[in-house]
Amino acid sequence: MKKPCPVKPAIPLLFLLATRVVGMTAEAPIDPSDDFAPGMLFILLAALCIALILIGVGIVVAGIIAASVAVLAGLGIVSSAVLIGMLRRRFSSGLRAMHYQFCTVVAIPAGIGILWLGSYLTHSELSPRETLTIGSLAGACGGLAFAFLFDLVISAVYRRFAAPVIAANSGSVNSHQEP
Repeated sequence: MKKPCPVKPAIPLLFLLATRVVGMTAEAPIDPSDDFAPGMLFILLAALCIALILIGVGIVVAGIIAASVAVLAGLGIVSSAVLIGMLRRRFSSGLRAMHYQFCTVVAIPAGIGILWLGSYLTHSELSPRETLTIGSLAGACGGLAFAFLFDLVISAVYRRFAAPVIAANSGSVNSHQEP
């Protein structure tokens, strides 16, 4: 019988010893309870940037809406629309009145601008007073015409699509009520 070679069992022991020595560097081993992940940090920073941008956009939009409401209230559009709605006892009448007034007020500067641009391009001699007067009247008439046409379209759409659904639902709700 041959004697086993004493070097063969020493090779795995040397390999284990080498891996243990390499593992014992100056750095401390990573603690398993340490949950630091740099990728998650970058995702968190990106989400935070997006949230801050959206908050800023929301603040700007809210400021624009508040300024618009202040201008409309200052012009008396909101208060007169509320008064019309209260006198007729219908919310839709007040909303319609506000829509007509809003379209008229918005179209006045557009009419002035279009008339000024037209007089500039055609080299016509209109004084600033004529431009303001004619442009304001044209813009107000155009705004009223737009509001009237928009009101007709919305009324037709409502009669065509919403009224049958509301009528059908109101009939089915009444049939399920107890006497």
